[in-house]
Amino acid sequence: MMTRQECEATLLAHLPWIQRAMMAACRRGGGANGSGVDPDDFVSWATLQLIEDDYAVLRRFRGDSAVRTYLTAVIAMLHREYRVRCWGRWRPSAAARRRGPVAVRLETLVHRDRLPLRQAMHLLRTHGETTLGERELVDLYGALPRRVVALPRELARLTVDAVEGDGADVLVAAAEADGERRRLAESLAAALAALSPDEQELLRLHFWDGLTVAEAARRLGVPQKPLYRRIERALATLRRRLQADGVTRGTVAALGDQEAA
Repeated sequence: MMTRQECEATLLAHLPWIQRAMMAACRRGGGANGSGVDPDDFVSWATLQLIEDDYAVLRRFRGDSAVRTYLTAVIAMLHREYRVRCWGRWRPSAAARRRGPVAVRLETLVHRDRLPLRQAMHLLRTHGETTLGERELVDLYGALPRRVVALPRELARLTVDAVEGDGADVLVAAAEADGERRRLAESLAAALAALSPDEQELLRLHFWDGLTVAEAARRLGVPQKPLYRRIERALATLRRRLQADGVTRGTVAALGDQEAA
């Protein structure tokens, strides 16, 4: 098992290759063609996953293969996790499955990856997945059920659902949840205030404004590589201060479950 210092050195030494491999995973998954996974966002998120919990992913490397072979498998797993995180698990309709692989692929490209129908048909033909003509593909698509694609989970969290019913239990639970959210917001504000101005700006750009690490580096006029370590340190500081204030992952998860209920 690698030490923490070895993990950090391995990540920095392989970082350019890692980010190219992540971009390639997006291209293979259709990300470069406008699907649900934005390549730059995925690279930023996945790189942070490699750093998270004191390089836990890298510390699991046992040396049974080359480092790049191991990382290739890790990146593929992270890409699948990120797609699920953003868009939920995708399952083709029963109607598409009955009509075969071409129907499943066409439905996936249009309804999951949100490609225009003409572009989806073009991909199927140019990739050799079908010999059907355009008219036949249009008819095939017309036979499939219309599907509503859910909002990405990151956006769905920002929506507010109306509370059904006005029973006392519902109102009490909602009031308690609101109080807990306010306490969480106050704890987070205090923890953020304890960070340096540079750390606050970095976290604001990345998490609040939604900039990738590369975009944040350009905005701040600093090299990109050191920012991953700075984000890791800032998040570790936030985590310690929130835990000291009684805020745990369970608290946040419970609030999220209440919002989703």
